[in-house]
Amino acid sequence: MVSELGYKVEPQWHSKPNFIRVICVGAGAAGLLVAYKMKKNFKNYELVCYEKNSGIGGTWFENRYPGCACDVPAHAYTYSFEPNPEWSTFYAYAPEIKQYFEKFADKYDLHPNIKLNSKVLSATWVEDKGIYEVEVDVEGRKINDWCHVIINGTGFLNDWKWPKIEGLHDFKGKLLHSANWDSSVDYTDKTVAVIGTGSSAIQIVPQVQKKAKHLTTFMRSVTWISPPVGGQVLEEDKSHSSDSKQAQAPQAQYWYTEEDKKKFREDPQALLEYRRKLESSVNNLFDMFIAGSETSQWAEKLMREEMHRRIGPGHEELKEKLIPKWAPGCRRITPGDGYLEALVKDNVTPVHNEIVKVVPEGLIDDAGRLHKVDILVCATGFNLAFAPPFKVLGVNGVSMADEFNPEPQVYLALTVPKFPNYFVVNGVRGNWAAGTALPSHEVQVEYILQCMKRMQEENIRALEVKMEPVKQLYEHIDEWHKGSVWNSDCKR
Repeated sequence: MVSELGYKVEPQWHSKPNFIRVICVGAGAAGLLVAYKMKKNFKNYELVCYEKNSGIGGTWFENRYPGCACDVPAHAYTYSFEPNPEWSTFYAYAPEIKQYFEKFADKYDLHPNIKLNSKVLSATWVEDKGIYEVEVDVEGRKINDWCHVIINGTGFLNDWKWPKIEGLHDFKGKLLHSANWDSSVDYTDKTVAVIGTGSSAIQIVPQVQKKAKHLTTFMRSVTWISPPVGGQVLEEDKSHSSDSKQAQAPQAQYWYTEEDKKKFREDPQALLEYRRKLESSVNNLFDMFIAGSETSQWAEKLMREEMHRRIGPGHEELKEKLIPKWAPGCRRITPGDGYLEALVKDNVTPVHNEIVKVVPEGLIDDAGRLHKVDILVCATGFNLAFAPPFKVLGVNGVSMADEFNPEPQVYLALTVPKFPNYFVVNGVRGNWAAGTALPSHEVQVEYILQCMKRMQEENIRALEVKMEPVKQLYEHIDEWHKGSVWNSDCKR
């Protein structure tokens, strides 16, 4: 019906959801969660998850280096609503984590929403239409798409980088990066060099040491190697079982028995309690990140003593140059199953000098020594710029890359001023280092979907955060950080 003044009553009920089209970039942990939650809770929508790889799983699809595993307990590294009683090990290895996400997608029939081998190149906000025009590379062919809302679920561990070392690509042996591993390479009886002391290097070194003729590790930075995260919970759970000796090995991987799995399958409440204890054991360490707190001092003393014990008598130079002087937590701590033990094996040489040049036959350090190797492994991490890996243009054509320079302004790690209807999962100043990422993903995705639901029901064309609350939030965060371990110098 239309009144004399031209007012029209639409034939729909109050809060009837308008059609909304959503593009999610990535089909890893975040993208799959978006697809699942929208399928469960939304009507009158269309979702496309563009995934640049040939399979789902994100970082667990891409990272295939030997020893690649999650550094938090497997039973804590699941969606809260989707436990997995079948985990094989206390710390899950990459292939099994990838399988977890594949089974999740199969179980909930999420594949129709996913387009593989499709890399988003750009997203441009069109003000008068209230949409983003999106350019996508699909197996080398560019296509154009559009959406009301775009969700960046790419994470920040997908843009790996080579180290900036002179002559790196002049090396005539096999050059590998931890995030782009060639599984066909056999390092048995070879001379191998590993550059780095981050999480990837810490997992790679023990595996390579077992097979290599000789391994040289270039260790420029100090790092904390922690006891197993949640290890006490495991020991308590296994203290009366036939596998108690396995659980008591303080740095060894624990393999769940068929008896364990049967118990988890048949007693969901027991599994839930076990998962709660694991998550609680991590969350209870929050005070470790408060500079000078009792927990921080206790953690530093514990880790220092444990690293000394595991390295063993002697090796004073290694202890001096590997064990940090700053408090744990300033940089991410890593459990490091077998890492310290590997460093003192006869076929391993830790080198603390800088690499000045790579030559065809090996590496030259700043003492002028040539280290000849057959295989060179760069475990040198990722570009952590936090800007999306695709071009984003917002209001009046403003570039997100420009807006993020010198410092990105992101509200609650989720959304950005001047970029309406743009959301990111685990953005800048998002998930902390104190626990698993997946519960954080769930909270963030739930927030994003609530915004989208409101847009649907209230016919909101553009939803954009203002700059003022972002500045206020950053002022609060910056002030809080002054009393945290992150305010200390942890570069060396």
